Amino acid sequence: MDRLRLLAARAAALVLAALLWHGLARLALKAWRYLASPYSRDYGEGCVLAMVQLLHEKGTYFTHLRDYPFVHGNYPPVFIALVWPFYAAFGPSLLAPRLLSLVATVLLAAALFLVLRKRLSLSAALAAAFTAIALAPWFVQTWAPMGRVDMLAFFLSIAGLGLAAGGATGKALPLFWLAFFTKQNAVLAPLAWLLHLAAEGPPPRAMRAAASYLLPLAGLFGFFAAMTGGEAWRHLVPYTAAAEYEWRRMGESYLEFARVAWPLLALVAAALVRAPRTFAEGPRRLVSIYALLNLAGLATIAKAGAAQNYFIEPWLATVLLAAVAVPVVFLGRVVPWRDAVLCVAAAVAIYTNAEGHRLPPPIRHPERAQDFQELWKIVAETEGPILSDNLSVLVVNRKPVLVEPFGMLLLAQKGMWAPDRLVRDCDAGRFPLIVNEHRLERIPGFDRCLQARYEPFADLATYRLFRPQSSPRAARTAVPVQP
Repeated sequence: MDRLRLLAARAAALVLAALLWHGLARLALKAWRYLASPYSRDYGEGCVLAMVQLLHEKGTYFTHLRDYPFVHGNYPPVFIALVWPFYAAFGPSLLAPRLLSLVATVLLAAALFLVLRKRLSLSAALAAAFTAIALAPWFVQTWAPMGRVDMLAFFLSIAGLGLAAGGATGKALPLFWLAFFTKQNAVLAPLAWLLHLAAEGPPPRAMRAAASYLLPLAGLFGFFAAMTGGEAWRHLVPYTAAAEYEWRRMGESYLEFARVAWPLLALVAAALVRAPRTFAEGPRRLVSIYALLNLAGLATIAKAGAAQNYFIEPWLATVLLAAVAVPVVFLGRVVPWRDAVLCVAAAVAIYTNAEGHRLPPPIRHPERAQDFQELWKIVAETEGPILSDNLSVLVVNRKPVLVEPFGMLLLAQKGMWAPDRLVRDCDAGRFPLIVNEHRLERIPGFDRCLQARYEPFADLATYRLFRPQSSPRAARTAVPVQP
């Protein structure tokens, strides 16, 4: 029996290692493909580049929106400021923000490992296994190499949480502040820490901790808003909140998340039945509060424009919570059962949603992406102001971003921005090229102008390209728009 158990333990460990290495190899391949591709069809990557462009040219990307450029600065400045030196030194490129996001992912993995090893007291092998599982789902592997702010915000949050769990408050607070100034909704980790302190008591200690986090944060944000003439406040708070909510999508998203997380959630449920007090003591309580906040916060995926990056932080919190549960569930039991359950968790995380793991064609085979090659060529060769649903193609080809379509659409729907200037210029035929996917045409009044004054001349990938109709009036009015 001992020999059979040893063989079973080795077999389970080998299968688990093979699964995890396959997941990591997938991530490495995706990272390489993203770094090697000069193209992007992701709207968020274009928004980041547009903000970097404005920061470089104007010193701020929080503009007044009374005239061009009509760009919603929906992210705080940390990630944008980190990309800017590369923009200034080497010119606009998708490589710098993608590489920065990958570096943040590596740092996030290191922070997770340390939390699992030092704060939750797992063995090195078990901590490594949970870290690899955390990197396995398609939504983590999609956003890790993408030039967006998310992975940096998650690294700062998890690193701050780990330091706070160890009592290093002085080191944790700057990370929590940096997380907020990377993505303004990155507040769940410090909130979990404050609730953890409130549960631990005494009340004055929790109140002092709340003041030590909130007062400097409010002061920093107030100073930042004042330095931008109040525009940072408007862009990051009321403008960002001006969105529709698709509540049906919220329920569907919880089900989609459960498809990936159910083995880990089952582990947590089993541990709650076996020893519920485990989740109410020390760092384990902090992790439990953090996970509950994230599962509740997943409801915000109903916000218009939200994508599956909203799954990432709840997933990371669920992995940490499952790591708390494993020693409880398998206390005094043979290792093969534990590794077998982790094999199921890893396999579900890695192989659920094969379509989600599939890279977009311009990333997977940029040398064959003829539509994107042609789009990049047309934009590069067009003189004058261009409107585009793909912002990356503008910035990379050194064209000014005059309009950020989706942000302006939401603001127009809420009555916080009037598209009159844009529609007038459209009616005047002042844009020699318009690259439309589906956002520009939804801006009030723009679709009418597009149909009346412009003609389509090419369909490339998901984009339809328009130019002014050939007429004497169009030729007379085709004058540049000053950014």
